[in-house]
Amino acid sequence: MTAHRDLKRIIRDRQKKTGESYTAARAHVLRERTAVTGLHDDPADGASPVRADEAESALPVRADAAVLKVNRQSARVRILGEAGEVTFRSRDVWEVVPGQLVTLVVEKMWTWKDHAYASGRIENPRITVEKLGLVPLPLTGGQLVDLRSGYEPFRNPEPYAPLWRKLTAKPRAWFEMDPIAWGAFPNRAFDENPTCDAADLAATGDREGARDLLMDVLGTDLRCIDAHAHLGNLEFDRSPERALTHYEIGIRIGELSLPPGFDGVLVWGRIYNRPFLRCLHGYGLCLWRLGKYAEAQMVFERILSLNPHDNQGVRSCWHDVRRGRSWDEMYEQEDAVRAERRQSLH
Repeated sequence: MTAHRDLKRIIRDRQKKTGESYTAARAHVLRERTAVTGLHDDPADGASPVRADEAESALPVRADAAVLKVNRQSARVRILGEAGEVTFRSRDVWEVVPGQLVTLVVEKMWTWKDHAYASGRIENPRITVEKLGLVPLPLTGGQLVDLRSGYEPFRNPEPYAPLWRKLTAKPRAWFEMDPIAWGAFPNRAFDENPTCDAADLAATGDREGARDLLMDVLGTDLRCIDAHAHLGNLEFDRSPERALTHYEIGIRIGELSLPPGFDGVLVWGRIYNRPFLRCLHGYGLCLWRLGKYAEAQMVFERILSLNPHDNQGVRSCWHDVRRGRSWDEMYEQEDAVRAERRQSLH
């Protein structure tokens, strides 16, 4: 036990000098001991020292980590329980997205210019937002609002009318999310918004530039819900399954701010609510595309409850999935309408 405590002290001393994570410092200390003594200690499981020629089998270290951003060949991660960040190189990097929790199998660690690097395998990517150590974004508002005043009501035979009357039957408390959710970071001008810049890049066809910018945003703060929404939008046409993951992470991060049993409204007119509503909308559309009608209906009904005036046109999607109309049927009909409109212009 004394040797075990001494080893931990040496690792902590190295951490103070280098700023490395505990895992990185531990790997360096063990490597140095191996070089000097020919033995390899593994205090993680209290095993006896093994010879250097046996150390290779003990070298991989497993650690759970939060994914902060994903580059082309690496991911920036934060190992749970440690303050520092590590750039992790792996062939599995394209299988993960920011905001996921993963298990790292660390096969090599080093430092370069005071930054920690590692390489190995990434296993078991999952969505467990509550374990990421994020501070929930605050909500403002809370005052009651009459949702039927100031808006044109939905009337029969509009299919949404009965649900609208139910959702607006009594005043409800309105709230607005924090500016960080939208990409408006402290100490920046209001019009300096990287998620809006990324949307502009994507609109001009620069998808890679948009993706890189959104990754940088999440590397700064995973709570920028709009960055998750726009990453989902970039994946939507090619991979609804991957887009679904981005949207769900944005939703789960937004839900950290909502108290249990939340029954307030997050209206579209409050701009910082829009990222959360976008993630919900994209999530519902992906479920619909994947043929999960009951789940999609629940998501669309949640959006309508949060924003009964429906600035996003969700009520049409809600009506379609209730009728069991497939995504392909909807798309084919809309494509035919667009073709008819183009023809009428000639």
